[in-house]
Amino acid sequence: MKGRQMILPFSVLLLLGFLSDIALPKAFPQPLVLPCTDPRGCPDLTVNKDRLKQWYEVKATFSEDHCAVKEGFTVAGTRRLLLFIYNSPNQGPGDLIIGSPFDHPELFVFSPCHNHFHLKEYADYRLWTPEGYDMWLKLRSTVPNVLSRDLLDKHPKLQEHLLVGAKLGFCVIDVHPAPIPGQPLEANKYLDCGRNQGLSAGWADEYYFLLDGQWIDVTEIKAGTYVLEAEANAEHFFQEADYSNNTSAVVVTVSPTAP
Repeated sequence: MKGRQMILPFSVLLLLGFLSDIALPKAFPQPLVLPCTDPRGCPDLTVNKDRLKQWYEVKATFSEDHCAVKEGFTVAGTRRLLLFIYNSPNQGPGDLIIGSPFDHPELFVFSPCHNHFHLKEYADYRLWTPEGYDMWLKLRSTVPNVLSRDLLDKHPKLQEHLLVGAKLGFCVIDVHPAPIPGQPLEANKYLDCGRNQGLSAGWADEYYFLLDGQWIDVTEIKAGTYVLEAEANAEHFFQEADYSNNTSAVVVTVSPTAP
């Protein structure tokens, strides 16, 4: 999900109109690309909320030929960015098994700017007004199996309370231990971005502050309190044991001017 939209004021009339328009099919078709193949079961991707809480604002200047500009994460000029950490543990009974990007052209796209492959869809980032986030939770509870993308497309008014970002993943590998209660921690085995990508059960991949796209551009929004939401596997590209726990959200404060 890409784009940049102004967050507009919320009104009671809008809330009433929105809640009267939430009738949707129970589920839309899911664009599953990679089925789980671990005989122990499917992976279960989550988002580490404690790591997501480690956010901060910066100012940064980008040229027209910067990779982040070419890939749509920001625009040229001096921008205010909300940076944060995205940590995605696999808490399922089985591994997320991907392998080499060359074996999965349906999953990867080559980035000429970075000179390596990116996952087409790895995580979605959203910055909500508090009122908009409450609306979003109510809607999600009524149709939990529908893709976030499809819900937002069906409800353009909701997007007036939303600033969106997307993370093109460089690669998915075992970075940090994320032990599963009651289970021994196995050795990490997915360590090669070029030949053997994946995520072991009980391990987490992580994208740190300073990577391109690991932010939401907040240059155009008003100072105030917002809700930062991150969703793993938002397009359901990877088959999972459970999709209901793929999101985490934290409260953030956008200042009038970043340091």
